[in-house]
Amino acid sequence: MAMIGKYVNETELRKAILQLFKEGDLFEVRIIENSKKKPLSGYFKDVETLLTAFEKVDLRNTNVYVTLHCLKDELYARQQSDHFLAGANSTQDSEVIGYEWLFIDLDPVRPTGISSSDAELQEAYKTARLVVMYLKDHGFEEPVKGISGNGAHLLYKIQLRNNEENKALVERCLKALAMLFDNEKVKVDVSNFNPSRVCKLYGTLAQKGTNKKDRPFRFSRIIGDVKDIKPTDKVYLERLATELPDEVIKPTRLNNYNTSEFDVEDWMSGHGIKYKALPFKGGTKYILDECPFDHSHTAPDSMVTKSSTGALGFKCLHNSCADKHWKELRLLLEPDAYDHDYSEDDRRIEEGWKQHNRDKQLNAEAKPYTEGSTDEPMFLTAKMISEIKEPDSEYIKTGFNVIDKRMKGLEKGSVSLISGLRGAAKSTILGQIILNCVQAGHTSVVYSGELSSSRFMRWLYMQAAGKGYTKKYKDYDSFYCMDEVKPAIDDWLGDKMWLYNNNYGNNFKQISTQLKKIILEHKADLCVIDNLMALDLSISNPAEKNDAQTAFVWTLKGIARECNIHIIFVAHPRKAQGFLRLDDISGSGNISNIVDNAFIIHRNNADFKRLTQKDFKWSASHDAYSGDNVIEVCKDREGGLQDEFIPLWYEEESKRLLNYYGENPVYTWSRPWVDAAPDEIPF
Repeated sequence: MAMIGKYVNETELRKAILQLFKEGDLFEVRIIENSKKKPLSGYFKDVETLLTAFEKVDLRNTNVYVTLHCLKDELYARQQSDHFLAGANSTQDSEVIGYEWLFIDLDPVRPTGISSSDAELQEAYKTARLVVMYLKDHGFEEPVKGISGNGAHLLYKIQLRNNEENKALVERCLKALAMLFDNEKVKVDVSNFNPSRVCKLYGTLAQKGTNKKDRPFRFSRIIGDVKDIKPTDKVYLERLATELPDEVIKPTRLNNYNTSEFDVEDWMSGHGIKYKALPFKGGTKYILDECPFDHSHTAPDSMVTKSSTGALGFKCLHNSCADKHWKELRLLLEPDAYDHDYSEDDRRIEEGWKQHNRDKQLNAEAKPYTEGSTDEPMFLTAKMISEIKEPDSEYIKTGFNVIDKRMKGLEKGSVSLISGLRGAAKSTILGQIILNCVQAGHTSVVYSGELSSSRFMRWLYMQAAGKGYTKKYKDYDSFYCMDEVKPAIDDWLGDKMWLYNNNYGNNFKQISTQLKKIILEHKADLCVIDNLMALDLSISNPAEKNDAQTAFVWTLKGIARECNIHIIFVAHPRKAQGFLRLDDISGSGNISNIVDNAFIIHRNNADFKRLTQKDFKWSASHDAYSGDNVIEVCKDREGGLQDEFIPLWYEEESKRLLNYYGENPVYTWSRPWVDAAPDEIPF
């Protein structure tokens, strides 16, 4: 019998069992001999019994594994409970209740049956680090990080029932990671998707081949003292699974209804794209020399992928290309590739905006009539109108999907009003619009009369960082942005966001002069004023308040047109009797008449449900009730959209409002993918 200390590190084993299992959980341990004899199997519920059982077996030339997921408790009645038995029944997929972990095994490429070298192990660490960074940016919680002895392990806590749907989801996630991160030196093991799959038992010695100086046996272990691992929601797994390509090029009029397979290699060569082909489990990926969307993103960061089904995909690992997929790549190089795919809704929307631009041009060219002052006709024929050159309107994307699709965003040269009760998340929404403005390369100018500069930035940091880079305060139930990422966010914001210094006062006449100056100086695209009530409009008589507010909005309209900028300002409502409507906004009715767009933000609380069911006769299953907050589009002068209630989901960790539960917008401040992995502890 071999001495257990040579093959089991008791401290690491205890840590592993404590980390992987709850007290009293059942798990199976398998001992597989290199001589290919029948495995030894045992079922255990605590580490003390397991250590005693290890003392009774020979661990030389063996590797020890453990089941990861929730087992049916009746398996504890098998012959091998609390000890090891050769040739006994081991756990089958049908005997697993549910998935507890997404198990990602990054294994260095080497001949079968030997240990990895130190250099090969470092390559696994480096790839694991990239996977961690990628998944953190895409909403995943922190993983348990492990060293198998020969490669790197990442274990993400999940909670999935054992069924065919979830089995396929886990398999697709592993294949997506293999597609993204497999390289010539490291592969993702895509076979770890079935529920009874085993993992290296941390704290035991990895013994593959012969123990040599250049390829030594190493103890497996969990890295660091891991605490408070939170489960990653299924929705993030589903989003990862969608990274696998799914578009198969079909015969259309654009390719003369050619029934032969679309030749992606020929297509790339025809467009001057240089690549290197590499196989991955389930297809081929073409590592591009340069990303077509940003030539500074060099190999191996961008790729075109082709699955065994012929489905095509594109992926660049840089956050600035997070929204670029196969369709965007094809349209970049072949702008008419999807003309035939336009839906009837898309056509109607596009025609509506073309008509809007035609009408806008007519209105812009119309001049006040003074007899004899112009040679232009007062009335136009259809031919005259068709010969007018249509201007290209410019829009600021808000990041809220319905607004950006139905209204094209916020049009430059116009003014929007936003209102809502206290705590409805008006400032939250404005922060996200500012960040999306920066993300698109636009410049914003901001006045925040209610928030100090430091508090404004505290919230903006959290929204820019996302949940992966915020932490919970130790002593109270709130979150903050990690200090180490703030400099990166500062650099990303750069000179694209200018915040008014409140120490200069709140006199609107003075502020409007300075706003116009900085807007012109920096060619700003968006101006945010939060809020009207914080400004000194210089009125001596309360009776003049409505007139002053009307003049304020007309001043904003003038600045918006003259500087070609979109201005969005906050106006608090008066005390409303019942459900908050546009007429309840502070000041005279002129405000809502003057602005181009008007939005009201609601919290989806008991009052909101009660009043909407009373006033609008909504059913209890109305779509607006699905979210935490609601944006109501009250007025859209050009597109005519109104009475549109858009549900949003609040994410506490980042103070973001999301288009759908599990959305994880990625801003481009994040650290570059090309950073080298550290030499010490890996990931």
